[in-house]
Amino acid sequence: MTVQLYVWLGFFVISTLLGLRLNQLKEPEPNFLIKFLFFSLLGIVSFPIGGFHIPIGFLMSFLFFPKRNSRYKWYGALVGFFFFIVLLFVPLFDQSEFRAESQQIGTVSIQDETFDEMTDNILRRINSESIKLDRSKMIFSEDGELRSLEYLLMVERANSYQQIRINYDESGELTYRQVDELNKDSGSAFFEKLVDFEHMLDAIRKPAWSEFKTQVDAPFLQFSFDGLYDMYTFENESMLMINRDNRLVKFWLQREPVLANSIQLSGLSQQGRTTGEKYTILYNYSIHQREDLTDL
Repeated sequence: MTVQLYVWLGFFVISTLLGLRLNQLKEPEPNFLIKFLFFSLLGIVSFPIGGFHIPIGFLMSFLFFPKRNSRYKWYGALVGFFFFIVLLFVPLFDQSEFRAESQQIGTVSIQDETFDEMTDNILRRINSESIKLDRSKMIFSEDGELRSLEYLLMVERANSYQQIRINYDESGELTYRQVDELNKDSGSAFFEKLVDFEHMLDAIRKPAWSEFKTQVDAPFLQFSFDGLYDMYTFENESMLMINRDNRLVKFWLQREPVLANSIQLSGLSQQGRTTGEKYTILYNYSIHQREDLTDL
């Protein structure tokens, strides 16, 4: 049983016991207990607006003017409001369930602080020390403005791994939704093979935007990330690497395979069709022979 279920159980038990006790003190009134529980439920009702929860039920309780035992019925609304406050803090302690929600964050650009601010919002909302990337897709305009984003993350919790999907679109809305949950036994092997979310973020944030833009001459740039490590060998001139100076350089190892993560960078037209320009960019790689990577 989750912490949230315990809170709801406590709410119903306390409301019922308090209602039974007050029923012995108040002036006679038919169905008092039912009316008391109604006010208690009204006090706990909330409505989410922009990531905040408004106690709309408690506010509505002031619109009711019961003629009999009004003081005792408003005690019920106060009990409900108290548990509304408790439920606001439950996510800080209970990570067994991830609640879907949306946030309005406005325009985001990779070329200013708004991308980092969006990332900070995501990290606060996920609230875990261990986050890994399953896969991701981003589309930027040629000047670096984010048009759409999808993250599929694997998040480690105390007793499970949660798979959480995060989306952003041109409306400026960031949405979160849990799509799956794996227990530690069945999910640990897959989780260990994924790249850390921070490593993936460094691959898109640390290189200058011009490093990507000079490779693809198109109205929109699409970045596709696969979180699994893989072995890569030289295929053609469209294979690049991110070096220690966060520059894009040619993939120079033509014989030795490299264990790395990759970004598929491609150009898109105004209509969303691929322009034919496509690069494989390696990052988070393991090379033991040579450290000074050659510039383009």
